Amino acid sequence: MAGRIATLADHGAQVLGPPVKWRPRQLTTKEKLEIVVRQLGKEPGGARLNPLDGVQFDHDPALQRRRWDEQAKDTIPPSCALDFIIALNKPTHGIKTAKVDVPEIAKLKRLEGRAGQKKPKRKIPGQKLRSRPLLKLNRGFR
Repeated sequence: MAGRIATLADHGAQVLGPPVKWRPRQLTTKEKLEIVVRQLGKEPGGARLNPLDGVQFDHDPALQRRRWDEQAKDTIPPSCALDFIIALNKPTHGIKTAKVDVPEIAKLKRLEGRAGQKKPKRKIPGQKLRSRPLLKLNRGFR
């Protein structure tokens, strides 16, 4: 059984998403080259891909936002479908992930009620919280 429930934006129906610890298979070198050639060596925004700085491959939409197909044990659309993977320069991929993907996934977790469930309170062994000292007044009573 899948580990989470995703909400479709178009009509609000709840559908099963991919299991929590599920990961897709890695792309082969041939598949990566096919993606870069299909994009003509450029990002979707028009910037040139720079292999020296690092080229990363991004799933669009993010895997956590896709529906889960129980028979195929994969997402819909499939996780390694080349039409849904784009090549980005490393800085661009970091910005897209931080500004678009992470907030959307966090919102899904909040809507599902799963936010913060696995984070235990952090305790430092052997240390107690010290209270603030009282203010000492140099003046006497008036």
